[in-house]
Amino acid sequence: MSQITPLRPKVRDAVLQSLRAGVVPRAGLHHIQVGRAEEVKALLQDIERIADGGSGLRFVIGPYGAGKTFFMHLVRSIALEKKLVTLHADLGPDRRLQASGGQARSLYAELMRNAATRAKPDGGALPSVLERFVTSAAGEGQQRGGQPRNRDT
Repeated sequence: MSQITPLRPKVRDAVLQSLRAGVVPRAGLHHIQVGRAEEVKALLQDIERIADGGSGLRFVIGPYGAGKTFFMHLVRSIALEKKLVTLHADLGPDRRLQASGGQARSLYAELMRNAATRAKPDGGALPSVLERFVTSAAGEGQQRGGQPRNRDT
């Protein structure tokens, strides 16, 4: 993050336009991110661990206007650059980790809707992720001499 990269006019204009509209820019976040060096460092370590086959989970909590959305967009953009799949959702009364009235299912549905990859950074990437997984599994099965088949259950 400390490396200075030139700011292309297209990215500059997109950042300024987003900031004027009061929304988080989709690109160029690292050019305007300040004051979160330790948090970014911790999340970069998490991303590296995940890219190496590990796992991680973080909750970003703070009051309205603290920069949670901006920070998460920054981390998400870094993860997508590393060719990782990201999921995100906001927790609230209608989306909870544990509940008996469908709120947990609502959270899971939101996470799946917001699945993002480099090719689909705005979400909706679950079908392509599953297609790649199935294709890869079928290819690996063929290399081992197996044949795909339907299972009757």
